[in-house]
Amino acid sequence: MNFIFHFLRLIRFPNLVIIALTQYAIRFGIISPFLNQAGLDLFLSEKLFGMLVGATVLIAASGYIINDYFDVKLDLLNKPNQLVIGKSISRRQAMFLHTLVNLVGLALALYVAISIQHPMLVLFQIVSAALLWFYSINFKKQILIGNIIIAALTALVPFTAGYYEIILLFDSVKTELVISNIEVDNIRSLLFSIQYLLYWIIGYSTFAFILTFIREVIKDCEDIEGDKEFGCKTLPIVHGIPKAKKVANLSVALLVVLLTFLEFVQVNSQDWISFSYFFFLISLPLLWLMVKIRKAKTKKHFFIISQVIKVLMLVGILYTGIIYLF
Repeated sequence: MNFIFHFLRLIRFPNLVIIALTQYAIRFGIISPFLNQAGLDLFLSEKLFGMLVGATVLIAASGYIINDYFDVKLDLLNKPNQLVIGKSISRRQAMFLHTLVNLVGLALALYVAISIQHPMLVLFQIVSAALLWFYSINFKKQILIGNIIIAALTALVPFTAGYYEIILLFDSVKTELVISNIEVDNIRSLLFSIQYLLYWIIGYSTFAFILTFIREVIKDCEDIEGDKEFGCKTLPIVHGIPKAKKVANLSVALLVVLLTFLEFVQVNSQDWISFSYFFFLISLPLLWLMVKIRKAKTKKHFFIISQVIKVLMLVGILYTGIIYLF
């Protein structure tokens, strides 16, 4: 029983739950309502989508394991109370678990890709697994590269959930084109569905990418002392914490500008519910965050900012409920 508890800590079980909820939120909060409006059903079966989510979660879990495997000494300095490998789970057990979890995740992804007749889609998971490995042994110690990789992999979570459905929707368009006497309006409707869904999926992925990048830079500021001991070349180490805070704040400002554009569209379309949600629950907190980043000095300050960013990411996911309801 203790082993299970420590294993769940090792794989960051709450984070994995959020990953799974994110993909289901994209499926049922964005894709399903719009397809239903267009008179279409979801193309990917519940079984296959569940396996896709399982693959995403397992590969993320294996990434957490291998990251902790290579970071035992570093974590002794940065977060000794959270250390699992070497205390509750041996290094040999950790490597075995990483390999097993990774292989099961890749097997699930391959099964889904083959089942929908797009075997090359498994490259999403293969590349993700490879990046997590190289991130753990090398990239995380390099300036900005590690931050960008983690941000990109986070953005891939909502993107994957939507892209598989869009691929199957596009297949439907191609099928319709080979049917004789097909109505042009039907094809236009399907193409519009693809375009609309792509906008939403790319929008969510961009939101996840920028917020995660900001959080990674802030975490580097939080862990600067421990990272210095092990020769890491993170942004705050190479260029100093003031420069890192400027990069983080510029990224926040970029996100605020993008959200302002979206809110302008919502006002023009008189979507006051969405406007209020974004303005009060995301845009205003982001402006508050800019002030806090500028004033941050201690490890505790950066930790609080990091947790606030996690909450903002959750708020962004919960917006899918607004789409579903209204």
